[in-house]
Amino acid sequence: MPKIASELTDLQVRRISQPGWHAVGGVAGLLLQVRKPIGSGKALSRSWVLRIKNGARRVPLGLGSYPLVALKEARERARKLVLEAREGTDLLQAKRAKKQALLDAQARSKTFMDVAAEYIEAHSADYTSDKHRKQWASTLEAYAFPVIGKISVADIEMVHIIQVLTQETIGHDKQPAKLWYAKPQTAYRLLGRIKTVLDAATVAGYRTGTNPAT
Repeated sequence: MPKIASELTDLQVRRISQPGWHAVGGVAGLLLQVRKPIGSGKALSRSWVLRIKNGARRVPLGLGSYPLVALKEARERARKLVLEAREGTDLLQAKRAKKQALLDAQARSKTFMDVAAEYIEAHSADYTSDKHRKQWASTLEAYAFPVIGKISVADIEMVHIIQVLTQETIGHDKQPAKLWYAKPQTAYRLLGRIKTVLDAATVAGYRTGTNPAT
């Protein structure tokens, strides 16, 4: 177990400016890491690190940046981790699981509309003209967004694609009919654009599995 250093006060911690690892006391292994700024005129980078034994080896765990995470909070976080380690928790695995859960939650919050907007913005230079860009977006806005726009891309399945393509619309003969039959060319282009958006969502990690629009 690392030696517990003398407990520093808030004022003493604020005055630490020498690059390196500085023990602040209160919890064995709790350090303030100070890094030199990258570029002139930049402030020092300071963050909390807990060096703790995890299994058979000692590892550094980040506890947040300073002063966003205050000295008192850093000690509280460190004490909690020390207790978990003593109870047999694999801290690295727990940290990875927490990070993955956060990423999964963020991914599930991405709707079809969100990803479509991201894709159009990212590929704005790919369109042959501003008219083409607007047509690409307007097809989705007119037919896809009302049906699947607010659905998480992680949850979109074949049934949703079918709902888009079979929605009621007015054909060229001014008669109501399902989109796929009333406007086949528009429906075909729409299907391709939905597939493109869902492929982009998969690449970005917002969804997994096969593309239902394929």
